[in-house]
Amino acid sequence: MTRMTDDISTRERWRRFTIGLMLLGILVAFLASGYAPPGVCGEVLRHNQDARIDASPFFYGDVANMAQIERDLQQTRRAAKERDADENRDEDTLTLEP
Repeated sequence: MTRMTDDISTRERWRRFTIGLMLLGILVAFLASGYAPPGVCGEVLRHNQDARIDASPFFYGDVANMAQIERDLQQTRRAAKERDADENRDEDTLTLEP
């Protein structure tokens, strides 16, 4: 049984790769251009551009006390695990009377 890639020549693979790479580059250039679609779809983008708001997902990295938040979260998770373990231990010791 032959694979589909065995039937495609090396030249054809390079051609497809090059076309895909060019399309990806065009997409990145289009998205980086700052174009906002007309109507309701682009309203948020235009507002952010006009107000000079950086709406990139990296704003989570700019939190001043992120290390403290992470420590508090770990402490909360440990407390929840301990509480669940205590509840399960209590359930195991229950006896049913006939």
